[in-house]
Amino acid sequence: MDLRLEGKVAVVTGGAGGGLGESMLVGLLREGARVVAVDRNPERSAALIERLSAHGEAVAHLADVSDPHFADGVVETATEAFGGIDVVVNNAAIYPSKKWDEYDVEEFSRVLDTNLRSLFVMSKAVVPVMAGRGGGSIVNIGSITFLVGMPLILPYVTSKGGMVGFTRALAREVGVHNVRVNTVSPGAFPTGGETIHPDPEGYSQHVIDQQSLKRRGTGEDLADAVTFLASDRSSFITGQMLEVDGGWAHH
Repeated sequence: MDLRLEGKVAVVTGGAGGGLGESMLVGLLREGARVVAVDRNPERSAALIERLSAHGEAVAHLADVSDPHFADGVVETATEAFGGIDVVVNNAAIYPSKKWDEYDVEEFSRVLDTNLRSLFVMSKAVVPVMAGRGGGSIVNIGSITFLVGMPLILPYVTSKGGMVGFTRALAREVGVHNVRVNTVSPGAFPTGGETIHPDPEGYSQHVIDQQSLKRRGTGEDLADAVTFLASDRSSFITGQMLEVDGGWAHH
């Protein structure tokens, strides 16, 4: 299916760590989009752009999304490189893990600044650009942890719940500009982070046991959902949350 992304310009935050962010970038490039990969690590960003160049046109922008002024530079880079912005995928997130009463206020705020406030900062910068180009799509990467109430990551779960409310409220206000806003909420996908688990195989089986579909998800599974919502094939869909979790949240 032609997803009508040829020549579109997509910004993806938090992709230089590899894994799911990179899968989303590759998915967009394969459908003909040109991409701006936003990350705060220069070495990882340079290596990422080298890998992405095999799939299409990609540039890096160095920024920390917890900075309340980061998005102006993103718009400048995208405009200079490709002429504007049509798609934003807000993927950057942090998730320190500990018991709820072991977080201090500063760490709780840092998670919300990175995972939630950054959506507002990015939207303020990109919606006028999208409106001037006839519309656009914002895809926020959430998490089913908001639905199942995962322990030991309270600030992260809180930020992902806030993301759903943000998505629905913003969609109401920017639809008049033909800008769509949706959330994709992944389940537990295999990533490098699982290698530090004391029992990776046991954890993987636990994930499968929670799901209706008895296999682990892949980066391509997530990228396909994101690319669809980024594209004009979903032009009448906004304010929604799509769970890409193998049926965990309702199992």
